[in-house]
Amino acid sequence: MDMNGVIIINKPSGISSSDVVLKAKRILGVRKVGHTGTLDPLATGVLPLCINEGTKLAPFFADCEKEYVATLRLGIETDTQDREGKIIQQTEAIPQDVDRIQRIVQEFRGIMLQTPPMFSALKHKGVPLYRIARAGGWVARNPRTITISGIEILACALPFITLRVQCSAGTYMRTLCSDIGRKLSCGAHLVDLQRVRNGTFHIKDAVPLEALQEGTRNGHRTRYLIPLNKALGGLPEVVVDNPLITQIRHGVQSTVTDVGGIELPPAHSGQKAKIVTAQGQLLAVVEFLMDTEQAASCAPHLRVWKILRTFMN
Repeated sequence: MDMNGVIIINKPSGISSSDVVLKAKRILGVRKVGHTGTLDPLATGVLPLCINEGTKLAPFFADCEKEYVATLRLGIETDTQDREGKIIQQTEAIPQDVDRIQRIVQEFRGIMLQTPPMFSALKHKGVPLYRIARAGGWVARNPRTITISGIEILACALPFITLRVQCSAGTYMRTLCSDIGRKLSCGAHLVDLQRVRNGTFHIKDAVPLEALQEGTRNGHRTRYLIPLNKALGGLPEVVVDNPLITQIRHGVQSTVTDVGGIELPPAHSGQKAKIVTAQGQLLAVVEFLMDTEQAASCAPHLRVWKILRTFMN
């Protein structure tokens, strides 16, 4: 029987996210595996893997908030903005005033523009920027809006500073560390990075590849699998039965008449929700086209939601 769902891997340092996908595919013997939210090779921590039908969930995880524990080293800048790059600038004039460092770090809280690094997978005319950078090239990059919702210093053993950061998707921690160093007029680079949360997926629930392999070897292939429905735990839920189950599986949009008698969760137009059976099987992810509290008073022929994805369990 096919595995469908999500497995949270505790990615080790030294391998790429794509390497993790290939290893998991071989361990589990499944057809389709994809990851959500690339981690650089040096980084560790939460890497959700979407398995088979679970790959359809990936778009719903794309914009989720991330949380990291990052250690930066003041006084040294590298071309990659992390410890794996070449040193391009170095100074011994490292600030010692911890209160000032604390104030500067807090200035990075909020909405801001961040310029993506050259050593990144973003593409310019179809070519990844890191390939251009490795060949000695450079291209202008447009700044992107990011949000740092939380940032705090966990440890300050100068020249090293360890931070906990909650941020929006698309935030480059390497660049954040580099920008903090420049604000402190001494430069900095990232030396260690762990992702401790990706949306609702937390490091406490992540498993090493070795544990996944051991479990599979012992006949417990699904031991760490999060079912499709549970993987979308943050979405409101609508429980349906036949004939709606059949209609939804065939992609038929539901009207006010169709959902009569079904309990709809409080939700606004544009909000996403999951449609499940009474047994907890995920049927679809939908987007409401009306406020659910007003559905009963709407014209019977109006559509209640738009189906975004359907799933076969």
